[in-house]
Parts: sequence; structure tokens; C-alpha cells
Amino acid sequence: IEDSELYLRYIELATFSPIFRFSAKRGTYYKREPWRWDIITYRLVKTYCKLRHELIPYLYTENYKYHKNYLPIVEPLYYYYPEIYDEPEYRNEYYFGTELLVAPITKPKDDVMNRSVEKIFLPKGVWYDFKTGKKFMGNKRYISFFKDEDYPVFAKAGAIIPLAIIDDNINNTGLPEKMEINIFPGNSNTYKLYEDDGYSSLYEEGYYTITSMDFKYSLDNYSLEISPTEGKNGLIPAKRDYKIKFRNTRKPEIINVDVGGIKREDIKCYVEDNDFIIEIPSVDTKKKLSINCTGNNIEIDAVRIINEDIFGIISDLKIETVLKEKIDAIIFSDLPIEKKRIEIRKLRSVGLNQVFIKMFIKLLEYIEEI
Repeated sequence: IEDSELYLRYIELATFSPIFRFSAKRGTYYKREPWRWDIITYRLVKTYCKLRHELIPYLYTENYKYHKNYLPIVEPLYYYYPEIYDEPEYRNEYYFGTELLVAPITKPKDDVMNRSVEKIFLPKGVWYDFKTGKKFMGNKRYISFFKDEDYPVFAKAGAIIPLAIIDDNINNTGLPEKMEINIFPGNSNTYKLYEDDGYSSLYEEGYYTITSMDFKYSLDNYSLEISPTEGKNGLIPAKRDYKIKFRNTRKPEIINVDVGGIKREDIKCYVEDNDFIIEIPSVDTKKKLSINCTGNNIEIDAVRIINEDIFGIISDLKIETVLKEKIDAIIFSDLPIEKKRIEIRKLRSVGLNQVFIKMFIKLLEYIEEI
């Protein structure tokens, strides 16, 4: 059955998979084209198609690692945590390259909550939601709630994700002249971006370039160096515009940017949501780009808590606002779980529909599991 939610979840999964392809063997009614769906589904699919295009530098580099070092771009989590294989809630999780972890959504969403409810296990270390940058402590199990536009993808501490910036020429798969480099805090890391012409076998004769990106992390200082390209000249653009996005980061007090040892004054710095961004135009790719950011605890240290998810669920429900206030007072109180269940059931007397009562009882069960 052609179903917009299932279609969308397939697209989101494919975005973080080796193969991204719209196809069907036969039949007029196999709706694979995004524009054959409703406008909301179409727009969400378009967003993920664009993200897939932006991910090409990362995908290409990770596939090069597979070619060079026999490290598959997809590795099941249970390769490293064998006990996960016997836990259906977590068995589908996989590493997507060296920097990302994906927890596929495989069940329909809760229609009342309008969220997919997913149980997720995050390995040891610190992890960050790839979309929001929200911080998660590892070696823990979580229950998370995902809207249609969201997908459970996590970046490891110190992850470096190079993205292409897509302008008007959306069909251009050549080497990008503009790049966005996502830097996640929590750890130091080095990422070596691999690029070649994308279609010939000239790489076998050494016609490729490696760009080393070195991130040094401490609580009060971030240092990023993008080294001059190594390899054959003339493959990548002579100059590139860089958008450096430090995820989950406050604006530092001191910011220094130089290219080839010369300080750049023509940079643009700003905060967007929970990210600190530096834009540096026209960087010579044969010279080293150095960025140093200093400040007091510049990483946003807030850890994701389930209360934020629950607040969003209550906020979106189609019920009277005065009832939302009553529900909020119960859910976020210090009452024991069983007492909260009783108080939620009492709200039937003031007009809360039984459908929503059942939903909140279920929500309290999720909270109890944590």
C-alpha cells in the first residue's frame, strides 16, 4: 500500500545508506516520484534529497576508505556490541562511515502523539544529534520521539562532517567550490577528505587530492586547521568558500582566522540555533586555513532530557490550552509515576478525551523505563 509516512521513512533511511535511488520495477501506481505526493511529503523529501547531495564529500571519502582500507561504510552496531544482536529494539543500528551512527525507524508513528517512538542505544562516549546538535551521553539506552521531518542520526564526539553547499545548479556533482564543515565538540579528531574527478580511473595514477582537517578540542578553546591539499594540482577549485559550523557551541570571546599565516578580516561570524558559524570566503586551497576560538566553556553542556520531548508533544496536541497547563503540572511534578497516572485519569472529568488519557498513560510508561 502506498503510504506517505512509509515512503518518507524510506527516503530518510536511504539518505544515510550506500544507495539512494527512486525506482520501481513496474506499475503506474508505484509512487516513487516525490512530486506525486502531497505538498508536505514533497517538501520533506526534497529536504532529504538536498541533504543527500550535500553529503557527497563525506560519502565519497568514506567509500574511498572502503576501497583503500576495506572498512565498509555500513557496519552493524552488533559488530562491536554483540549483545545488541539479541535485542530487536537496537539490532538495526549501524555506523555510517567513521563519524556517524544511524538508528533506523522501522515502526509506524503513534497517530495521537504524531511522533515515532524509538528505543535507541548509544555506544560509549559522547554523541550529538546530527540535526539539532543536542548532546547525549553514551553507553545508555534512550527513548526518543521523532516527528516526520526528524531521523535518528548521531555524530560522535569530535566528528568532522564535510558537506557541499548546493547553490542553483542542483544537478552539479562536481567538486564543490563552497563547503560547509560541521565540527562536533567533545574530542579532538582528524579527518582526511578525499577527492578525485569522480568518473575516471585516473586516481590509479595518483590524480586525487587529500585535504587534512585537524580539530583540537578543549573546554575553553577550539582549534581547526585545514591543511593545503596534497596530491595532483588542478583537480579541486583553486579557491573555496568555507562555512565552518561548530555544533552545540556558544560564540567565543576571541576568534582568530588566518590563511597562509595572514590574518583574515573579511570573515562573518554568527550564532544560528545552538551552533557557532564562521564564514571565510575565497580560501586558497594551496594554503593552510587556521581557526582558533577561545572562550569560557564555549561548548553548550546541556544534555538532552526527555522532558523537552514531552513538552513538544503536549504543545502540538489538538486539545484545549487550559488542559495543557493541567497536564504539564502533573507530568513535570515530583509525584511518583503511579500518582501521576491517577491524576491524568481524573482529567476526564474536565473534558480530556480518553484517547489522550491513554496516550499520556503510555508516555508515563516510557518515562518509567528510563
